[in-house]
Amino acid sequence: MGKNDNSTGIVELWGHEFRKAKHGLDEEQVVSFVNKLMEEHEALLKRAEHLSSLTKLAEKTMVEADDLAKQVQKEAGERAKAEANAIVAKAEEQAQQLIQEKTAEAVAMASREAEAIKAKAEQRAEALLEEKAKRIQPELKDAAKKLYEELLTQLESLKQQAATLAEDLDRKLSQPLAETSPPEKVSAEADKAGDEFLELIQPADETKEDEADWELEILPPVDLTQILDIINHLDSLAEVEKTELIPKIDKPLIMVFLSQPIDLIDILTALPQVAQVTEDTTGGADAEGKTKKAQIGLSENPVPQQSN
Repeated sequence: MGKNDNSTGIVELWGHEFRKAKHGLDEEQVVSFVNKLMEEHEALLKRAEHLSSLTKLAEKTMVEADDLAKQVQKEAGERAKAEANAIVAKAEEQAQQLIQEKTAEAVAMASREAEAIKAKAEQRAEALLEEKAKRIQPELKDAAKKLYEELLTQLESLKQQAATLAEDLDRKLSQPLAETSPPEKVSAEADKAGDEFLELIQPADETKEDEADWELEILPPVDLTQILDIINHLDSLAEVEKTELIPKIDKPLIMVFLSQPIDLIDILTALPQVAQVTEDTTGGADAEGKTKKAQIGLSENPVPQQSN
């Protein structure tokens, strides 16, 4: 605490010197009170230091809290942005899926409508074809009947002429040699009669004076109506001079005479009555002056050709 120096009247307390006064206070009580004050002062200092520490801690806590808040805010913003992007992406995916579904529905509906329109068009076309076929059927039958009668008439005429020539030839050959001309003359007359007979009965395509440009062989099964349609179409072409029908039983022939060259194979292929056309190139048909040959297969269900 301190020390007393009675000789000098000075008292040292707490490191300070104090003069003693006469009739002064009780030293012990003063010392006790001062010690108490000092203890309280120290306590206040300690409390002040504690408060300062708490203040610094609070300031640090506030800074850290502010940083933490900013970090939380940043993370929350990023999380919210990510969630928003996820929501947008999901919405876009759903929208794309909805668009695809609606597109598929629209395509399906359009396909159904197109099929319905096509079916109606096919029904209408079939009805028109049936109507056209019924309308031209009598004309085809009359033309076929007329052609058939003409062919029969020509055939009967050829038979009569052939019979007449045969009788005349037999009559000349049966005469006695004395009553006839010399053998050379008889032989020449017989040859001449035979040549006339052969010339009369031979098909038109074998004549030398008027050789056809094309010989069209109709393969079985043969349909006279379709053959007439083909002939009528060829006769309607400006490049075709004329046509002739050689009425063979199994494979009729159509002889085509041209006034100028045309691609007859392509023209025949485009006809509805024709299923296939095969040109015969094995016999030198491409040589100049030679008749070109082709084989025609008829259609099973031809579309009736409109009259010109």
